[in-house]
Formats: sequence, structure tokens, C-alpha cells
Amino acid sequence: MKLFSYVVEHDTGHAPNPFFGHCTLCRCKYRKSPDKPRNVVELAKKGDWVAGTGGADQRRSAGHGKLVYAMHVDKILTRKQYWHNPRFKKKRRVKGGTYEQTQGDNIRPRGSFEKHKQFVLISRHFYYFGEHGIDIPKKKFPDLEKKGAGFRRDFAREYIKRFVTWLEERGESGKLGEPGMREDRESSWEGSGVCKSSCSESA
Repeated sequence: MKLFSYVVEHDTGHAPNPFFGHCTLCRCKYRKSPDKPRNVVELAKKGDWVAGTGGADQRRSAGHGKLVYAMHVDKILTRKQYWHNPRFKKKRRVKGGTYEQTQGDNIRPRGSFEKHKQFVLISRHFYYFGEHGIDIPKKKFPDLEKKGAGFRRDFAREYIKRFVTWLEERGESGKLGEPGMREDRESSWEGSGVCKSSCSESA
């Protein structure tokens, strides 16, 4: 079991996508071409955990020292499998739909690489806090926050167990808040829904 940690620099509800009963990570921490180094979406395995912490700009994310979300990797699908699975049809992006639909991460893959070598992490056991990110107890979890771009995964097994226990002791899981940028996106939505951040590049 591994724990991957990275910064959610802009929290729109697109990546991670906490809507419709599943938290999915597909569009942000992935590699865009075969010549790029593998990122979280390619490296994580079933049973691992992924944690996203707040970025510096509190207009775009929960801020430093905050946990935006954590997800247990219950299943991994290729993007082709994800697109064709009727269970995740609601995750398809709908221009002009509800806010949740406009942030859909289930986008039709093009070409062999996107269909078979790009993946989706899927979780039903997740904690998404969004704009109300919870304080990270730094004495208990030193260095949980990744500084800058990329990700880290060098946490000891006992550290991960303590982190999971801390989450589960909170009780309720699932979508517990709204994305930090939801209000801005609702007022200025143009239908693109495309993540333009450099967060897709791994370090």
C-alpha cells in the first residue's frame, strides 16, 4: 500500500471529480504522451491512497496546510473502459449542463495511447472536502504536503496506516464540500472545462 500526495493547485471539481457517487482522478495527474514520465494515475495500484493538499492561492484551492481530498483506489480502468462503462456515463462532460456535468472527466479517448495507456483511478471510499479543506495536523503527519509540482510517495507503511485511521475516525465519507472554484466557474462558464494547469507534469 502506498500513499501519493500532491498539490491541488486549482480545485474545480474536474480533477479530482467527486460527483455522482464516485471520486475519480483521470485528467490532472496523468501523462499526456508515451515519452512523458509516468504520473500518479499510471503508478497507483488498487489499494493505494491518493491525497490532494491545498495550493497557495486560496481563490483557487483550500490553501496550504489543508487537505482537499483523499481517495482509496478501489478500481483502475483504461480510458476506453471508463468511456464505455454505463456506470460512469454521468461522468461524461455535458456542455450547457449542470455544474457537475460541465466538469465531467469522462472524455472520449482518441487513438490507441489514450484508449489503452491512459487510466482512471476510481473510488467509492473517499473524503472530499473541497473549499472547506480540513487542517492537516503537521506534528502527526509531517511532510504530507508536497512542495511545488509533481508528487511524493515515500511514506512509510505505519505513516499511511495512521493517516487512514485519522480519516476514518472522522466518520462520514464521500463528498463533504464543494469545489473551491465552483462559484467562479459558475459565473464565467464558457463550456471548455479543460484543465490548463501544468499539474499534469510529474517531477
